[in-house]
Amino acid sequence: MELAKELENRLISQNYIKDPQVSVKIMSFKVTVLGEVKAPGVQNVTGERLTLLEALGMAGDLLPSAKRENIMVIREEDGKRKSYMVDLTSSYDVLNSPCYFLQQNDVVYVEPNSAIRVKGSGTMSTMASTFGMISMVASLVSIIIALSR
Repeated sequence: MELAKELENRLISQNYIKDPQVSVKIMSFKVTVLGEVKAPGVQNVTGERLTLLEALGMAGDLLPSAKRENIMVIREEDGKRKSYMVDLTSSYDVLNSPCYFLQQNDVVYVEPNSAIRVKGSGTMSTMASTFGMISMVASLVSIIIALSR
């Protein structure tokens, strides 16, 4: 709306048109969705508006390991980055958030649930494999000793 008003004022002040009516529409913009979603990356949006929920849907929805209470939206306002936290489990929080409607270049970050991440981490998998191998070797040694008697 500000751009439309500015263009109208310039057209009037430079005597191009006496009573201009300017309408400005955003044809497309992009947002980035990162973290615990099925398809993280840049989402190109055609149209003027995109909600946070629509952006998450376009990214393939949240993974089971996503922390639904702590969705961060990073936005640049007046040359400074500002972050907003949204709790998806609270409809009030989602609908009344200043970032319910996303803007050009917003970044949405879905935080991982640390309890689930630790369970499936590489360290735990390696330890499980190692203990499995040790158990198998101990069993084989026990069988060999039992058969040799």
